[in-house]
Amino acid sequence: MNSELKALYRDTLLKHSREPKNKRVLKDADAYFELKNPLCGDLITLYLKVSRRMVSEATFEAQCCSICMASASMLTEQITQSDIEGGIEFADSLIESLLQPGFSIATLENEDIQSLAGVKSFPSRIRCATLPWEAFKGAVSRLI
Repeated sequence: MNSELKALYRDTLLKHSREPKNKRVLKDADAYFELKNPLCGDLITLYLKVSRRMVSEATFEAQCCSICMASASMLTEQITQSDIEGGIEFADSLIESLLQPGFSIATLENEDIQSLAGVKSFPSRIRCATLPWEAFKGAVSRLI
């Protein structure tokens, strides 16, 4: 990864961590799921409002590091107005691309989310990036 791309990714992560989108409790959520990373203490609760198998709103509350915060912010933007199945597929692809050496996050068509690729260089931080997506899958499992 060249230095310009690293700087762009760093700026994107900082933007989402400092000014996270949809960071609030969703009082009338149809499903929610709380997940904690016991290794670092990151804690996230993801809330979903769903209508006709479409995510109409996604929000979160978190006490977490900047990587997890940025990932959660990106998640809420990515899955809102998408169908549940598409959201699960995207979450699975993202998690797999971060965990598997042969998979590239560049195949995901969201430039902000591609900025999470940098965590692959820091194995201990990968779970920080995947935690919100795992929480999404947990919340969805309560709807199915």
